Amino acid sequence: MCIRLSSPGPHAIVLCVPIGRFTDEDVETVNHFCENFGENLAKYVIVLFTRYDDLKREMERTPNHPGMNKFIDSLRPSLREFLSKCRNRYIEFDNTLVGTSADSQVQRLIEMVENMVRENGGSSYTDVDYQRQKMHCKNRLRKTGLRGKQKSKKLNKK
Repeated sequence: MCIRLSSPGPHAIVLCVPIGRFTDEDVETVNHFCENFGENLAKYVIVLFTRYDDLKREMERTPNHPGMNKFIDSLRPSLREFLSKCRNRYIEFDNTLVGTSADSQVQRLIEMVENMVRENGGSSYTDVDYQRQKMHCKNRLRKTGLRGKQKSKKLNKK
């Protein structure tokens, strides 16, 4: 329904993640989106890391701090894989910025969205994409359900 309401479909999906705490729940959310919306979804995702100000303070305290590179390298493998699927499209936001500094980071995000839309040929994630994935999930569930029934029949026979 959400895809249909955004007809013709979203050109960009911005996943906001706070730097420093990516919980099991966050991992489950990312996995849920991938499973329910399909691999094609990643073509339209930009990961926005909030609280970059926290990382900047840590970088100021620690000489030779590798910054965002260290943060990205420290992510769980599933999240690094997700970022890779998103063509490593991410941007960091400093929550403490105001005025023109805040405006400039928003402008960077807008430019990133525009570049992504161009790379995708102007296409959007569509209801057709969603329906295709939904059918794939139903088929997978049906097959899994059949296998489960077959296994339980074998167990009951023993």
